[in-house]
Amino acid sequence: MNATPGLAQQERLLAKGETVAWHEGMDLRGWYPLYVERGEALEDAAMCWRELGDTAFSDAFFVNTLARQPHEERRVCRTPLAALTMMATLGNGLAPDAFIFHVSRCGSTLLSQLLSSLPQCIVMSEPPVIDSLLRLHHDGMAGSDGIALLRQAILALGQRRTGEETHFFIKFDCWHIHSLDLLLQAFPGTPCLFVYREPLAVLASHQRQRGPQMVPGMLHPTQLPLPPHQLAPGDIDGYTSLVLTSLFDAALPHAAAGQLQLIHYKQLPDIVFSDVLARLGIAPTPAQLQAMRARSGVHAKYGTAYHGDPPVAAASGLAAIAAQVQPGYLALEALRTGQ
Repeated sequence: MNATPGLAQQERLLAKGETVAWHEGMDLRGWYPLYVERGEALEDAAMCWRELGDTAFSDAFFVNTLARQPHEERRVCRTPLAALTMMATLGNGLAPDAFIFHVSRCGSTLLSQLLSSLPQCIVMSEPPVIDSLLRLHHDGMAGSDGIALLRQAILALGQRRTGEETHFFIKFDCWHIHSLDLLLQAFPGTPCLFVYREPLAVLASHQRQRGPQMVPGMLHPTQLPLPPHQLAPGDIDGYTSLVLTSLFDAALPHAAAGQLQLIHYKQLPDIVFSDVLARLGIAPTPAQLQAMRARSGVHAKYGTAYHGDPPVAAASGLAAIAAQVQPGYLALEALRTGQ
């Protein structure tokens, strides 16, 4: 029962800080689950937590907020997995209003950042504990136990800290679209959004800076089922196209069944103001709307002025690779536009 080496190593880096000993009945409010620390057997697994104090989750990603917390304030605790149950019974955690799925490099971070700018919204952007629990599930934890842990961890992520929070959203890692059915077993009926973009732009972005899912061996193989292929060794662009194809293919049946609201990159940010806020029952004040509109002109990940992506070089060879992904993309477009 071995965790994926790449992501597991990244997770362990989050657990740097003063160690606090856990005890039965410990109040974990203000603490956030990070990842599952594996033992020799499933029953030996522990949950690793970080206390966030006054550090607000306002960054583009969960891990960026943890990195921003002052070193002297970082406190870490390891508990039995059952501590999640106790956390869930405290009653100060919101159930998620919506799940945000995406194909990566497609505007989903902009969407989550616009929502997180509202004081009434809790937004957790790609929290590692979700992937850690999904890996645990795939490595042999009984289905009902794994679903219960997912539910409890998500409720712990949705804890209210200021008293203003009324809405809670989770943006998942892009490959978690393959686990949509499992996540909906934890929270049945939760609205799901799916943000996507034309394949060439996504491929070009990953050619400039690879995401971990686009590097062979970084993800648990059952979390990222790929279509049959015969790639040449070192063909990372080809591998990226396979991953992207799998994401479009995984989203298609759910979209066709009405389980996903499809949002194209080119609809952002306008669709947030014209549709998404009302659909999710959020009524910002005029001042909050003005701040959101100002935020929409800033690069979602880096906080700098956004002027669009650089053009794709014709010599990159990406156009031919993108053509192989195009059928899945066009199928989603047909559903979204009704054509």
